[in-house]
This record gives sequence, C-alpha cells and structure tokens, in this order.
Amino acid sequence: MKLFKKVIFSTVLLLALTSCEDFLDVNTDPNAATEVSPDLLFPTVLANVAANRAIEIMPSNAFFVNIWAPNGSTAVFINPDRYDISPFSTGNTWSNWYGTSMRNLTLMIEAAETGEPVRPNVAAQAKMMQAYLFFSLTMMWEDIPFTQSQDPEEFPEPEFDDQETVLRGIVDMLDEAINQVDPAQAAVGEGDLIYGGDMDSWIRFANSLKLRTYMFLRNQDASVDSEIADLLNNEPLIRNNEDEAAIPFFDNNDNAHNLWVLNNLFGGFTDAGNGQIFVYAGETLVDIMNDLDDPRRETYFAFATFDDGDTFEEESYVGQTAGVSGFGGPTNMVSQNIIRRDWPNRMLTASEVLFYEAEYLATTGNLAGAHDAYVDGVRASLDFLDPYTVLDSRAGESDGISEADKDDYISSLPASFTSETQALEAIHTQQYIEVLDRAPENWSQWKRVKFPDLDVAENADLGDVIRRFPYPPSEISSNPNTPQDPILDTPMWFEN
Repeated sequence: MKLFKKVIFSTVLLLALTSCEDFLDVNTDPNAATEVSPDLLFPTVLANVAANRAIEIMPSNAFFVNIWAPNGSTAVFINPDRYDISPFSTGNTWSNWYGTSMRNLTLMIEAAETGEPVRPNVAAQAKMMQAYLFFSLTMMWEDIPFTQSQDPEEFPEPEFDDQETVLRGIVDMLDEAINQVDPAQAAVGEGDLIYGGDMDSWIRFANSLKLRTYMFLRNQDASVDSEIADLLNNEPLIRNNEDEAAIPFFDNNDNAHNLWVLNNLFGGFTDAGNGQIFVYAGETLVDIMNDLDDPRRETYFAFATFDDGDTFEEESYVGQTAGVSGFGGPTNMVSQNIIRRDWPNRMLTASEVLFYEAEYLATTGNLAGAHDAYVDGVRASLDFLDPYTVLDSRAGESDGISEADKDDYISSLPASFTSETQALEAIHTQQYIEVLDRAPENWSQWKRVKFPDLDVAENADLGDVIRRFPYPPSEISSNPNTPQDPILDTPMWFEN
C-alpha cells in the first residue's frame, strides 16, 4: 500500500504542476524509462492514467454532454464547456499516454517476453492496458498512430490508422493477451493497482473491453453480433461491482483524487453542506433524473448554503445549461460524494457491461432478457453508490441509498419492455445517468447512441456538439503524417 501511495502522490503532483504546454510528443519522452522492472513500471503507468483521466479529461468530456457544467469562475473550464479546446491542454493527455504510458507498457512487454524468466502474465497485463488506452485515444481523436506507434526506431514518424483499423486491432490485441495468460505463472502483483495480480479478473476486464469495442463496431458492422453473443454467453465478464476495473485514490490529502486536490487547493470546500467551486450539475442530466425522481441525485449533487451554513438556498435540483457558465444561484454543485479524496478512477463497470447486454438483447428480439439485464445494471449502479452516499446536503450524515429506495426506484421503471424503441430509450437513459464520473466513456457513449438529445452549448463556435479533440501542436510539428484536423463537430467513423 505504501508503494501505491508514493506512486500516486508523485503522479498527482506531476500532473497538477503541468501547465498547458507541449512538453512531449508521441515518439520521444526523456521521462520514459529504458530499463526498469515491470513490477515498478506498472503502478507508475496506472497512476499516470488515473491522474490524467481525473483532471485532464473528465471535466471537459462531462461538459460536452452536459452531465457537468463549470461554475463560471475560471476560463480553463468555461472554454471547453463552449467547445473551445486548447490543443496544448489535450496534448498533455496525448503526450502522457503515448510518450510515457504506452512506451513504459511496451518496455514491460519486452522485459516480460524476452527476460529470464519469461513472464507471460505480465505481458498480458500490459497489453490489456494498452488496449484500453488505444480505445480511449481513438474515442478522443479518431485517427491515431496504432500499428506503427510502439517502435520509434523503425517508425520515427508513425502513420495514423483509421478508426476501424484501430478498433479491430484492439480486439486482436485483447485476444492475444487473453491467450497469453498462464495460471501457473506470476503476474505483477503489488504493483497492479487494479486487480493485485489476479489474472482471472484481468480476463474479465479484457472480455468486457472487447464487448465495449464490438458495441462501437456494431454501429457500422452488424456482423460482429456473433462475437457479442459469444462473449455474453460463454466468456467471463464484469457483471458484479467487485469485479469492476478501477484505479484507487486514497483518503488523505497527499494521495487524493486530482479534482478534490484542485478544489482543496483553492479553498473550494465549505464547512457546511457539500460545497465545491469548480463543477456544477448539467441541466440535461438533472432534468432526466428529476423526471425519474432518481435517488442518485443525493449522491451526485449538492445544494449551496447561505452564509449561516444551515439554511439551503434551493429546494429542488437544478442543472446549468451548457455554455452558460453561470456562478452560484440555484444550480446544484457536484457533491463531495463524488468530488472526494478516495473516489476511484473507474475504467469499466458492471453496469456498463449489463447495459450493453440489455441493448444487444433488445435489438435481437429478446425483450425479456433485455429487461432483466437492464434492471441488473440499474441495481449495480445503486449498489455501488450506496456506501459513497455519506454527505446529505440537507440533513447532515445519511445512511447511503436504502434498500427500500432502491426497490422503489426500480419498481418505478418500466416493468417490462414492449418494443425495441421503448427498451433502448430506457437503457440509454440509465447509461447516461450511470456514466457520470468516467471520461472519455461519457462522451463516447453519447456519440455512439446520440441519447439524450443535446442542445449545442450556448456561446459555442461550432454548429453541433463537439465530437473530437484537435491534434496537439507537439505531434503536428514532429510528425508530418499527422492528419489535418477536421472541424471539431465532424462525426467519427463509428457514429451512425
């Protein structure tokens, strides 16, 4: 545990101090290791990824789909709410994931496959993590270096592969990694911040990531249905909360979640209620949850207080219109249940897998099975949030989400599905609510299903909801194969 905390603290500090500048490119990184034990490389990679997702990616992606909204106090959050994206800022993710994380994962693979003794499980862990990063990168940029990206000596200026090539290549990479797993061999154990070296859990993760990838390919290629059916019927998947893939943060100031650190650094937390100053509730999400009388509102959102700290300003949940970037007033904040020191950096959840299963079954004629998976997905979301629901904006301490509230909520949802259209609306509604805390998954999920209907952010330059990040200047200047940026609201290949 001490190793985990030291790695996360150093990573958080690095990313917190990194301003929006291009300090790396995809091909060279003076900070990347050249020869280090995989047992030390892996926790460093995972901590880097968690910190980057938490502070570099999450706020903007949540703004794009109006799950979150900025409070209007800082341009660093107002601009992305209006689709004004700094390529230097997004370049931090590109450089960190390609220049540091991908390179160190490749070093892990090389050491595991060529060292003595050979460590196939270590190589498999690294390949599965690379597959997750490649999926996330193509969801943010579409065409990315893939087939030539991990050999800078042979390919100093890697070509960019189209999204279909990347997605199909991710499936192949995951198959290779799964086939490499050897139960008799050792994995990275203590340095595996996700599963502690449990390769059965890593296989569940790989299969679930394959399922996610196939669901995106399915938008353009219905022939993957047989592969999806095989995964759902025959392979272990993340169907329980205890199996989800998440990188931990810790309940102390030195190793805390980055967004909590940011708020704490600027005095954002109040003595009463759940106050924090940077991220507010998005109107679209709040309106949907209000219509459903969703008990997760208390987990997700907080009410502001008057100066006395005891009287709350509003009685109802209110979200902020995309692009308005107001400050205070009736808008709810994102709660300290979510903006907390130890909020896990969740990569793939049981609810996500169950909702994919529900969607697949609904579109292949099995409405009863779809409804079962849908209910299981909703309950998994409620059960996960239950222990984190500890700050009640109105009454002080709460006891989580009660079993009675869970049962009442589920009983208020459709008791059965009578048509594919009805089923998909219900499933996608719950997916939109559940993916609140995860990026780029919240953004890419909306692009895949186009639910809910989103208005273009007010004061935005684009004519439609933003679909992609611009390529970073560091890559443009160092790699002549970098494509010219499309207009940022141009749909990606996988979109219908």
